[in-house]
Amino acid sequence: MFLFLNKKIDKKLKEYMTPNLKRRIPVIICYKNNVKTTRGSIISNGGKIKYEYTIINAIACEISPTSIDRLSENPDISFICFDYKASLCLNNVSESIGVKFAHNINLTGKDIGIAVFDTGCFPHPDLITNKNTIVYFKDYINKIDKTYDDNGHGTFLSGIIASNGHTNKSYKGIAPDSKLCIFKCFNSLGFGYMSDIIFAIQDAVLLKDEYNIKIACLPFEFPYLNKLYINPLEMAINKLLENNIVPVVPAGNLGPQNMSIYFPGNMKNVITVGGINVDLSKKHISIADFSGRGPTFDGINKPDIVAPCIDVLSLNCDTKFVPTSKHKYSLQSPYKSASGTSISCAIICGSIALILEKYNNISVKDVKSILILSCKSIGENKNIQGCGMFVFDKIIK
Repeated sequence: MFLFLNKKIDKKLKEYMTPNLKRRIPVIICYKNNVKTTRGSIISNGGKIKYEYTIINAIACEISPTSIDRLSENPDISFICFDYKASLCLNNVSESIGVKFAHNINLTGKDIGIAVFDTGCFPHPDLITNKNTIVYFKDYINKIDKTYDDNGHGTFLSGIIASNGHTNKSYKGIAPDSKLCIFKCFNSLGFGYMSDIIFAIQDAVLLKDEYNIKIACLPFEFPYLNKLYINPLEMAINKLLENNIVPVVPAGNLGPQNMSIYFPGNMKNVITVGGINVDLSKKHISIADFSGRGPTFDGINKPDIVAPCIDVLSLNCDTKFVPTSKHKYSLQSPYKSASGTSISCAIICGSIALILEKYNNISVKDVKSILILSCKSIGENKNIQGCGMFVFDKIIK
């Protein structure tokens, strides 16, 4: 079969087909019905299986280029996708979006579970003192069973969502009584494979009832990835929607040109959040230069809403701390500032926890409608600002 004309093989894979035919390539193989036959075909062709998924018909594995071509001839195999790498979108919030108003009427995200797919979470005093906000942790990279973060991104976002302000009450998170389920599927450099993210999403779906998981924080993008014939991660995110878990994603950091929102921000039914700069002293709000712009290549208007993302303060992290080592963690400063649309994503995740605390058992569609109704325009067009800046107190009023 002439490989490059085969629609069942991801175009990205052709870059790896000629240099070394014996080299194994990380892929995700999507099948129609028979997992046993697919598993057997992978093994008999010298493949090494990484994950077998149960929420979607797919198997992640490493396999040689010649075997990929051979497997594509199997009628039960629908698509062979490259195991792409995602990158995290990271480059005084409560007052600017009206969260203090919510806290004044005792909305704190109490017992709302939020799944965070990131680099892990450092056991920061503002997350574990008095009450441990981190109720679940799983590491798909190094298989360590206690909380840590060798990058810092996950800790930073966790602080935005759920810091209790133990070290300094001025720096309390948006939903301090929410429950964080941390899925470490990104490494110390801030990269994560599609295969690991899918498996983590599968675990979150299975743990939904145990931890009351209502929100999925997916603070990453696959740069310049738009449309695959079959996208297994898109299938997994759709399973979140089917289970009434709200998927929140960033618009990405590849702006300011049009059509610069890539997967998963280009999915129609997720909540895609762009980034803005809020200068309270000058009462000025502007879109961040790097925030991704719509429309998508499919003509969908994105982002849906925008939230602050410039010079936001949150929790610092000792990236050298690993529970299995003798290194005792230390923090020169408990807080730091950063920028990026993943911050906007985390802000909206925390805000949704407050909404779900007030309005129980509403659907993902209802959550999105409430967010849109609570926005105010910042004077940009819909493919830059979406419906505008989210302002929490508009919901209550």
